[in-house]
Amino acid sequence: MRSETEQMERDILRVYRCARGQERPDIAEFMLAALEKLDRERERFPLTERPLMEAYRDIASRLGEPRCAAQRLSTSKSEPHS
Repeated sequence: MRSETEQMERDILRVYRCARGQERPDIAEFMLAALEKLDRERERFPLTERPLMEAYRDIASRLGEPRCAAQRLSTSKSEPHS
């Protein structure tokens, strides 16, 4: 059974992933900061079992993705809507 803190970390990780999927880096960054804060309190747990490490793995996996999707997004946001 998970503790309340562990459940909160899982919930924050879920919101972090949702924010990234919806191209909301401002919210994702805030959620990542929350995971980092909570993780400092759980240093005795194995790294692989901590939600922060899952978030970092998500970041690392996206580093290899082509940037053209991000460029299209920034271009479409700057264009006026018709």
